[in-house]
Amino acid sequence: MEELPFFAEVRVVASPGRPDLRGYIGAIVGISEPPDPGTEPHYGVMLDGLDVVYVFTGEQITPTGRERRESDYYGS
Repeated sequence: MEELPFFAEVRVVASPGRPDLRGYIGAIVGISEPPDPGTEPHYGVMLDGLDVVYVFTGEQITPTGRERRESDYYGS
C-alpha cells in the first residue's frame, strides 16, 4: 500500500479490537516511522466526533480522496 500523507481523510474499513469504529471517517494526524523499510507504517487517525486518536495499519483504513487542513486540528 502506498503511504498516506498527513491530513488525508480516511474511512475505517476494519478494526479488529474495536469493530464499532468501522465506517468512521477521520484524518491522519500521525504517522509512525518504522525502523526498517520492510515494516509498514501505522497511522494515528482523529476520527470525526471522537476526541481520541486511534492507531490503524494501512489495511484498516482507506482514503476518501479528500484532504483536510492542519488548521482543522491544530489551529492556524
